[in-house]
Amino acid sequence: MHPKDVIDPSGFATLLFVAAGIALLVPRTRSWAFTLFAASATVVFVFSSSLAAALLLGPLEKSFPALRNPRDFPDAHVIVVLTAYGTDDPELPLSAQMNAPSAFRVLETANLWSLRPDCTIVVSGSSPAAEIMARQLRSLGVPESQLKVDADSDSTAESADYLRKIAGGRPVFLVTSAGHMRRAVGTFRNRGLTPIPAPTDYRLIRTPADAPLNVSPSHLQASDLAFHEYLGLAWYRLTGRL
Repeated sequence: MHPKDVIDPSGFATLLFVAAGIALLVPRTRSWAFTLFAASATVVFVFSSSLAAALLLGPLEKSFPALRNPRDFPDAHVIVVLTAYGTDDPELPLSAQMNAPSAFRVLETANLWSLRPDCTIVVSGSSPAAEIMARQLRSLGVPESQLKVDADSDSTAESADYLRKIAGGRPVFLVTSAGHMRRAVGTFRNRGLTPIPAPTDYRLIRTPADAPLNVSPSHLQASDLAFHEYLGLAWYRLTGRL
C-alpha cells in the first residue's frame, strides 16, 4: 500500500483491519482487536454511503458545467485530454486496455473533435496510458496529423507545463474527469494558460434528490477519489502550483 493511500477511507479501513489482526495475535493487545475491527467496519460503512459520497465528491464534480458547444470558443484550437490509467496488454481489446476514466475522457475528446475538427488533440500524461488513449482516438477517426502524444508528464502540473509550450497563448479545451477538473483548471491557470473545462466521467447522479440512499462499493470509490483530490488540492496550494 502506498503511504498516501492510507489517507483514503478504504486505505485507512484496511490499515485498521490489519492492525486489528495483529492485535488479535498478541495477548497484550487482544482486547483492542474488537475495537479496531469495529472501527474498520464503521469507516467502510460510512464512506460507502451515497450521502458521504455526495457530500465529498459532489462539490468537486459541480465545479464547472458541461461544455455544451465547443463552437462557442473559436479562438481555441487545441483539445488537451489528461490521462488516467492504461495497461498495454495485447491479450485485451483496445477498449479494455483503458480504465473507465480514461475511456470516458477519450469519448468526450472524440465528441469535441467531431464538432471542432480544426483542433489539434494533445493526449498528455504518463505512459502507457497516453499511447493507448491516442491509439483509441486514431481508431475513432482522428488523423495522425492532428494528434500529439505527451507521455512524459507524470502530474497535472507537468501536463500544464507541456501545454504552455504549444498553446501559443490561446485558450485550450481541457478534458478530464469532473472530480479532477477543479485541480486541473487551477493548475493550468497558474501556469498562465486559459483552459475551457470539458468535464466528463461523472460518478454521482447530478441531482442529489434522485440519489438512492444506499451503501455500495462505487460510493466508497467515489469517497476515495474525493479524498485524493482534496489532498491533491491542498498539496498543490502548499507547493505553489495553484
